Amino acid sequence: MRRLVWPLLLASLLALPLLGASRRRPHGKSPHAEITAEARVETVPQRRIHKNRRQFEELDVTILSARRTPQEPEGADPDLPIEKGNRVHIVHDLTCGGNWVELKPGDRVEIRGEYVHPPHGADLIHFTHEASGACGGGGGHPDGYLRPSRPKTAADSEEKTPPGEDLFVTTVRPVLSRRCAPCHEKGGKMYARLPFDEPAVLSAHADGVRRRLKGDDLATLERWLASLSGNPKS
Repeated sequence: MRRLVWPLLLASLLALPLLGASRRRPHGKSPHAEITAEARVETVPQRRIHKNRRQFEELDVTILSARRTPQEPEGADPDLPIEKGNRVHIVHDLTCGGNWVELKPGDRVEIRGEYVHPPHGADLIHFTHEASGACGGGGGHPDGYLRPSRPKTAADSEEKTPPGEDLFVTTVRPVLSRRCAPCHEKGGKMYARLPFDEPAVLSAHADGVRRRLKGDDLATLERWLASLSGNPKS
């Protein structure tokens, strides 16, 4: 009997490291998505050199409008909300193919890159340069850009801001941030189901929001809702 017990015990001990390894979860990249956006510059661009000796142009912007691109990076989060109305940090790589862009606070810019939502909440956009492989490895991400906004023409119909989105960011978001926090803001218990930083979510639940607002706040919401139908109220 003892001859059987010892081999079984030894096999069990050898299996323990394997079981422990199988339970370890690999370190994953922060939630991210490839986006095209228009934004307003909030801070003066700074030239910075990181520990890897690469140079970057860095600045903060407020995203005014954004859409996900059909060409998503590997592991992109299909449910990641894009922060609008709050500052997002741009990390534009000058060493790996990007060129310095002369900008100042108040300028409008067009951005294409990878939007990242780190665990600590300081959202950023990087890979805003061409995927030319200037740093080796053949790129590994879609082409991006950081450039001053061009005047809109009829030929730019695909790039036009969705109706009412600028009005949403400048007038409705401040009301919601004040009246519907913390539940419907990032980190709130209702944010995953009803993120009130998404215009489509708010318009789909307009009746419920109306019941929570009054006075000037309600009037602001109504003006924005009217603008979505192309019949804005004065």
